[in-house]
Amino acid sequence: MPRKSAAAWVVRHSFSGTNVSRAFLPGMLQAGHGNIINLASIGGVVGIRDRLAYCTTKFAVVGITKSMALDHASQGIRVNCLCPGRVETPFVEQRLKEYPDPEKARREMAATQAIGRMGRPGEIAAAALYLASDESSFVTGSAFMIDGGWSAGK
Repeated sequence: MPRKSAAAWVVRHSFSGTNVSRAFLPGMLQAGHGNIINLASIGGVVGIRDRLAYCTTKFAVVGITKSMALDHASQGIRVNCLCPGRVETPFVEQRLKEYPDPEKARREMAATQAIGRMGRPGEIAAAALYLASDESSFVTGSAFMIDGGWSAGK
């Protein structure tokens, strides 16, 4: 895929969740309450080498989340986003197969997290459940880091 086409694909797909937010927001405003959980990435909080388009869009999702939280908190609507590090998903498994040495690539990906492993989908789901629950009623405008310590630094 040419670089320009790849960047357009990343932009188009990275913002699809915020388009869903826009679709549901009128109903939430009418009801006087709601909860939006966007999906960003560690790449929306720290830069990642060779991932310009990806990081640009994920930083935008974090910014949209924070702005929507400020715009709608007084209307009873909470807006947060999840910022996972690398997660063992079918997409990642497929990408690993593209490397000459998939096991070496897996180790390198895992090493970006201070914990030394990639996250599991269930760990991300648990964070989403927390943000969706009443237990997080005081949380809005948050970029919820689930990154195994990646954002803590090296």
